[in-house]
Amino acid sequence: MNNKLTIFSLVALVVSGALFLSSFKTAKPAAPKVKVMQLTAIESLVGGGMARSRLISSTADGSINEQELGNFYSMVGIKFENIRSNDVTVALKLEEYLNSGWELISSSSTFGSRASTNGSGENGIVITRYVLKKTVE
Repeated sequence: MNNKLTIFSLVALVVSGALFLSSFKTAKPAAPKVKVMQLTAIESLVGGGMARSRLISSTADGSINEQELGNFYSMVGIKFENIRSNDVTVALKLEEYLNSGWELISSSSTFGSRASTNGSGENGIVITRYVLKKTVE
């Protein structure tokens, strides 16, 4: 009988301890907050120096930063130096953001065109969007 009482006491002690320990729920850590930014390169394909190309950074809080890019065309044709310069400008801006804790989560490009009003061919626009996120504490 003494042996049964000891076993019963041990079982009761283990069950009580388990119930006691399970009453302490571990709090789930709060999900990290994320900021999102969009970097948009708008490169115009309008001849004759009439284009307006820009690099625009915008965040969800409404802050916008705009930087001029070189136009793809001049009066005499394609301006390869502007294309190279634009590539460097975009790369430097992305590098700046990546080095300050932003992470590139997607990018996409699209091209749009319409017939020009003066009959000289088509006007177009290339838009590349980069979406970045940053975890904040």
